[in-house]
Amino acid sequence: MRNRITLLGLLVVFIILAALTALTGQQEPTPPDVPATAEAELTPEATFEMGSLLRIFPDLRVLDIQAIRLEDLSSGEQLTLVRAEDGRWTAPDLEGELDETAARNIARTLVLLPYARSINILPDTEFETYDLAPTPRLMFQILKVDGSSHVIAIGGLLDSGAAYYTLVDERDEIFETERGPVDFLKNQIGTPPIRLTN
Repeated sequence: MRNRITLLGLLVVFIILAALTALTGQQEPTPPDVPATAEAELTPEATFEMGSLLRIFPDLRVLDIQAIRLEDLSSGEQLTLVRAEDGRWTAPDLEGELDETAARNIARTLVLLPYARSINILPDTEFETYDLAPTPRLMFQILKVDGSSHVIAIGGLLDSGAAYYTLVDERDEIFETERGPVDFLKNQIGTPPIRLTN
């Protein structure tokens, strides 16, 4: 009986802490200055470790997204999702019934797209080293309801296999984007989220 009361108490404390964390939010720590030398790109000092994953688009919400295009540049396959006026996702290029849950998960994955580190882009950065040139492997595009957009170019895997090298918009960094979410989005291109019906 005593163990149940203790467990219940710990559960209540956990819920309160989770609620406080959600309400207060987290501010991104400011990365340290990285020296702008030709060698900085190849040294550990060129990257910064944040201790926890950060979102590539910290202010983006699912409701901000009007359309999504996921493209595998090596195979030429692509998936386009568009939000209808009633808020439902549609896939104008696909035959069959779109799986709404899968479409929402694609949008959420882009909103929460995480990275742990980034590398400063210098004048002599060779994008071929990161498999981002001459053509990246994948391209993800987000069109927002306000008419603005984001473009995400996915290159090669790190040697560890834990993340992909990624370019985002016009930013002067190469992000090390976590592998799981990128692989999930890539799989959606090859296997479109169409609900099977009898």
